[in-house]
Amino acid sequence: MRKIKVIISYSYLSVPHLIEFSRNTVTKMTTNITIFATPDVALTLVTSSAATLETKYNAAQGGGKQQSIELKVAHTALIDIMRKQALYVDRIANGNEGTIVCSGFATSKQPISSSRPDFSVENGDLDGVIELRHKSNPNVKSWVWQYSTEPTDVSKWILAGVSTQASFTIENLTPGVRYWFRVAAVNSLGQDNWCEPLSQIVT
Repeated sequence: MRKIKVIISYSYLSVPHLIEFSRNTVTKMTTNITIFATPDVALTLVTSSAATLETKYNAAQGGGKQQSIELKVAHTALIDIMRKQALYVDRIANGNEGTIVCSGFATSKQPISSSRPDFSVENGDLDGVIELRHKSNPNVKSWVWQYSTEPTDVSKWILAGVSTQASFTIENLTPGVRYWFRVAAVNSLGQDNWCEPLSQIVT
């Protein structure tokens, strides 16, 4: 019977998914610290590398060539770190599927989900246009979309619109300005809580 191993290649993951995945492994390995007592890569380094990648990713949204280069460097660095950590888990587990799973890493028979974040924000093809998308839900009757340049002030949130589709386009925003965006679902019980806001510099 083929020995179960840890998946060690993560270059195919999107940046948001890689960040989410790496943070999950830190949580799982911290919870199971008696099993993973001496990781090859310190968990604090994984956490800081994920934070750096998140910062570079946000800066590259609507940024220039330099921001794209810095994003690529940070992305490559976290992929390398996760590969090294995966090899450590593989060595500790020695084919034990339960040990691999409790580390947060995926086994060769348990591929990582390629799901995307529930809520995403992207610049449109035209200046001043933002495309918002949320994972669809058959129980949702409509979606309420808002934006703001001062997200900590509840009075500064502006209603962009309401739609029955899990996507929305906002036009006539000011290029070069960082906006925050959020969405709330409306179902049979009324409006749900707002999602965690995402920021984007409009191009």
